[in-house]
Amino acid sequence: MRTMIVLFAIAVLAMPAFAGREIEGAQVTLMSPMGMSPGQVYTFEFWVQNASSDAEWITNVQISFPDGFTLYPETMGFDEIAAGRPSWDMYVPIIDHTAFWVDNDAGYGEIYSTEGTRVFIDCLTPDTFYTDCIFWQLEGDEYGAEPHSVCGCIDFIVTPVAEVTWGSIKALYR
Repeated sequence: MRTMIVLFAIAVLAMPAFAGREIEGAQVTLMSPMGMSPGQVYTFEFWVQNASSDAEWITNVQISFPDGFTLYPETMGFDEIAAGRPSWDMYVPIIDHTAFWVDNDAGYGEIYSTEGTRVFIDCLTPDTFYTDCIFWQLEGDEYGAEPHSVCGCIDFIVTPVAEVTWGSIKALYR
C-alpha cells in the first residue's frame, strides 16, 4: 500500500503543471483614432482580444482615460460576436473617467478564448497638448488558476494640428 501511495505521489509530481483557465495574453488595442487634436470629440474604438489558451471567458472590460477627457456614455457600444453575445451592461463613472463593459448575466462571460470584439465610446480630448496613457483591464470568469485579470497601458499623444487650407496646399507645388 505504501508503495502505491509513493508511486501515486511521484506520478502526480511528474505531471505537467496545469495552469487552469487563465487569460494571460489577452489585450486591448486602440483601433482609432490614429491621431488626436486638442479639444476635439473622437470615437475611440478598441479591439478586445481574448488569448486564453484554455477556454477562460472575459467577463469585464475596463478602459480608463486620463484626467481632462470627457466621456459620453450614451455613445458606448460593442459589436456582437454571436447573436445575443456579448450582452454587457455598459456604464461610465464620471469621477474616474472609466468606461466599463460588465457581464451581469451570471454566465461564463462574453468573449470566449480566441475571440475578439470591438468596443467604442465618444470622448472629448483635453484642450491642450497631452501625452499620457489609456489604462485597460480585462477580467476573466475566475474558473481555475490565475491570472484571471490582465491589464496594460496604451500610450497616446494629443497634439495640435496645423490648419490646412487650399492656399497652403497650392503653395507646396510652386
